[in-house]
Amino acid sequence: MKRNFLTLLCLGVALILPKLVLADCADIGGFSSFSVSGGNTVTLYSGNTPFVKFDVQCSIQPTSNLQLIKGYVCDGDEVLVDGSRCTILNVTSSLD
Repeated sequence: MKRNFLTLLCLGVALILPKLVLADCADIGGFSSFSVSGGNTVTLYSGNTPFVKFDVQCSIQPTSNLQLIKGYVCDGDEVLVDGSRCTILNVTSSLD
């Protein structure tokens, strides 16, 4: 009985909080530049090496001002794009 309850509890948490369970996270602190592709996909660079890619839910231009709110982000966190908060989606920390 106790084992069934624990199994149901874990399943419930996985179903209720899928964003938390499936979120990819990355350390984005220390980037030196960024590029924009596809209108809302941002790639961060350390020197000339790309190290993090993510989508944003707002309009971003190559000339936009990108500011970090925190250095370690997961899907659903935010960055500042031209002074406005913008949600981060689809964080990928290892680029090929």
